[in-house]
Amino acid sequence: MNHLKKRVVITGIGAVTPIGITLDEIEKSLRESTSGIRLITRFDTEKLPVQFAGEAAQFHAEDFLDAKEIRRNDRFIQMCLAATDMAVKDSGIPLARLHHAGVAIGVGLGGLYTIEETAVDFEHGGAKRVSPFLIPSILANLASGQVSIRYRATGPNYAISSACASGSQAIGQAYREIQSGRSDVWIAGGAEAPITPLSIAGFSSARALSRRNEQPLYASRPFDQERDGFVLGEGAATFIIESLDSAIERNAKIYAEIIGFGIASDGYHVTEPEPNGEGAYLAMQEALKDAAISVSKIDYVNAHATSTMLGDKVEAIAMERIFQTQMSSTFVSSTKSLTGHACGAAGAIETVFCSLMLTKNFLAPAFNLDNISPEFHFKSPSEKELTFQSNIVMNNSFGFGGINTSMLLKRMNPA
Repeated sequence: MNHLKKRVVITGIGAVTPIGITLDEIEKSLRESTSGIRLITRFDTEKLPVQFAGEAAQFHAEDFLDAKEIRRNDRFIQMCLAATDMAVKDSGIPLARLHHAGVAIGVGLGGLYTIEETAVDFEHGGAKRVSPFLIPSILANLASGQVSIRYRATGPNYAISSACASGSQAIGQAYREIQSGRSDVWIAGGAEAPITPLSIAGFSSARALSRRNEQPLYASRPFDQERDGFVLGEGAATFIIESLDSAIERNAKIYAEIIGFGIASDGYHVTEPEPNGEGAYLAMQEALKDAAISVSKIDYVNAHATSTMLGDKVEAIAMERIFQTQMSSTFVSSTKSLTGHACGAAGAIETVFCSLMLTKNFLAPAFNLDNISPEFHFKSPSEKELTFQSNIVMNNSFGFGGINTSMLLKRMNPA
């Protein structure tokens, strides 16, 4: 590794997820395999082919925002601001240190819910029913924009939209900015609120979603023989990411060190992964090269696996290419079995999960993996691993358009 590269650490975490909105709640859900997937409560699903999702049911915007902010921002921005508030408080960083911070927030779909509601209002009442705040409420870049405004952050501002790799890529961008020495502190993460009637109809028409309306708890089944599509989830996760020097200077607690990041494209198809997992393979390979480690050092992979037949299979092929003989001794699972797939926020939310597992010395047992497909040759975490101490974990995220990311997190040993 280039000795001039700065070391990069996570010092604050905030999250809004289907399995909790505090780190204690999230850790408990991961340990106890408590799923957040239920029948949808926010709108009438009678005319929809899929009637369940991973709602962030414990999130109440009024706990974090005033009435004006709630009216003027779509749900994805509301959740992002709440997660960032929690991350800043968790980090203990002086607000003055954030004035020169960079901001990078990944968003895949933007303000779908507000768009759909406004379209109905327009149809019934014309232009006078359209809010003057419609456009700034739905733009994908207003998640990062509103964060920067709230904390008066004047550093670089990135709104990254790479479908379901958005959150991971945003964290990776912040990591590389700090690693290069251009800046010391970033707010980074992802946000998404895709649980809307139109979104469900669209994904259903593409035959991407599970239709287990009678058994929503068992619908998200990554790597299982009976998987039949993914489950929509929602949420936001943001992090305070700093150079190790900055964290040490202010005596900050450290969750994990980011030691490697890779990104690559399939160059193949809009929605289907390249059959040999080429883009995923190249992303994992780059992350390992960046970290200057071998695959034998990786204890656990939080796979992108969304519970689709093809996607899970191709990711496993890519992992086999990377890990080779190490595959059978490496733990692999996908925590989407508990949350569903939060699209642009997924990579960020799963970075929260990985950070907690590193810090608290456990692996979340795989959920809904009753009959692993025979072509998958990795180890699956069980309750035996609730006392497992990982040193390095990998977190994969892939998106439509063939974008692939892979991130490596390392446990920080106590001094």
